[in-house]
Amino acid sequence: MNDTTSPQTPEGGTQVPPQQPSAGPTPPPYAPPAPMLESQARTIAMLVHILAAAALILSAGTLAFVVPLVMWLIYRERSALIDFHGRQNLNLQLTSLVVFAGGILIGVFTLGVGLIFTVPLMIVYAIYVIVISIIAGVRANRGEYFPIPVTIPFIR
Repeated sequence: MNDTTSPQTPEGGTQVPPQQPSAGPTPPPYAPPAPMLESQARTIAMLVHILAAAALILSAGTLAFVVPLVMWLIYRERSALIDFHGRQNLNLQLTSLVVFAGGILIGVFTLGVGLIFTVPLMIVYAIYVIVISIIAGVRANRGEYFPIPVTIPFIR
């Protein structure tokens, strides 16, 4: 009687399948990122604010939220100072985006008449964002936790 479920040799004899190699050692679990030096954390927290202010100027306020978002996502687990300042500046940039978009929408819905009021307010808020970003950057470089006023707390 011939067994069809087992492999056969060309001569008709039954062949034993080879043993599978062992899986090897299991890799270690993911280690949390190492905390950074305080001086590095202060420098990066300052750069969050300064680079966001530069991005606000260069992108006319449209892409300024990208810088604090990326830096906050990369470094938030390595330093409480960066986590705090990243959230603060991200809230500031998202608030400025809402202010600018709201001003433009008001201008569109009022057929341009609203721009007489919203454009000066948007310019004043943009100057505020740049100045407060510089102040917050200086405070971050000192290692201080500076809460930025006049922002909507999107991220707590």
